[in-house]
Amino acid sequence: MDSWKRSFVTRLHEARSRCARQFEDTLERFVVPAFEDLAEFLRDNGFKTSSPLREPERRSFKFELAENAYLLMIFRFAGVGEFELRTETFVPGVEPVLEKSGGRVLDIDASWAQRQFQAGLDRFVDLLAEGTSAEPAEQLVTA
Repeated sequence: MDSWKRSFVTRLHEARSRCARQFEDTLERFVVPAFEDLAEFLRDNGFKTSSPLREPERRSFKFELAENAYLLMIFRFAGVGEFELRTETFVPGVEPVLEKSGGRVLDIDASWAQRQFQAGLDRFVDLLAEGTSAEPAEQLVTA
């Protein structure tokens, strides 16, 4: 590889690393405080809250009401200036709901982070109400 190519690859790697750090910094500035703001309130209302995944370029936030009833939100760096948000909602009696969206890192602020957590929690509670109001499925009994 000639010197220009080596230099180019080095600069490209540095630029990508800088963008990944910007994503991490944005999570720390806006998403983590929004999570922590909701966590105390939710713990007072029976939830366990945690951040089980803390890896470079990926962070998750979990809101657990029971072992089989929880909301998991995963933020992942998806490339230069972009991220992916994956929301996984698990409620007994209801098929798991998996949603994925993307966006620009520059669009993340405190208000946006709070809206994402609140919307996910609203869907979780709505699914929980749906699952608990469903009539039990008939069971086939064989002798």
